[in-house]
Amino acid sequence: MSYINDALRKAQKDKESPYADYEQIVTASGQNINKPHRGFRIAGILMLLFCAAGTMILLNRPSDKKMSPRESLNVSNAQTTVPMEPVEEKITVVNKKEPVSNIIKADENNKGKTENAELKKLYAQAFQKHQEGHIDEAKTLYKKVIKIDPRNVEALNNLAVIYMKKNVHKWAIIRLNDALKVKYAYPDAHYNLACIYAQQNDTKRSLSYLKNAVRFNPRVRQWAENDKDLMVLADLPEFKKLMEKK
Repeated sequence: MSYINDALRKAQKDKESPYADYEQIVTASGQNINKPHRGFRIAGILMLLFCAAGTMILLNRPSDKKMSPRESLNVSNAQTTVPMEPVEEKITVVNKKEPVSNIIKADENNKGKTENAELKKLYAQAFQKHQEGHIDEAKTLYKKVIKIDPRNVEALNNLAVIYMKKNVHKWAIIRLNDALKVKYAYPDAHYNLACIYAQQNDTKRSLSYLKNAVRFNPRVRQWAENDKDLMVLADLPEFKKLMEKK
């Protein structure tokens, strides 16, 4: 029991301590101090919660980064729309100019038609003068035709006929050969060469050209039957045989 008595005495001694009168003040002050300390702790927890919430909001906030045209989506159809490739702009050409080559070709065609019309008119004039017996005028006109169109076999042949009438066989043969170079199957030129060589008593060449003329045009036989230029061939067996064929 001695230890109980010791405890009671100690308690009584503490009660009589010079600080006993201030016990309530200290106790009250301690209670007041403890309460604010607990409030600060609660406030700190709340502040931590607010900070955490703010951090979450900031982390979940949409990025302000701008999207490039290839990455942008149509908001109304964001689930199905994919980045679009840039569409190439189509350029419509208005009043397109015609290629120069086509223009040149058209000009050449028009020029050719004009020259062809003038050529036909000139040849008709030459042929008319020829029929009328104005052979010198016809000769000049035929030469003009040949100058414009060196491959005009009709003008070459008719000019040769005029030379034949003038007994200028050299130029007649030249013009007839020019016609055959353009068109070998031209019976008129073969027939006129046969006549020229018959007049020169070259029966072999004459018969050769006459056969060609008949081959290209069987009606030549009718020309040869009464042609005085071919009289030198009349008695030749080859000539008679050629005339007999139908």
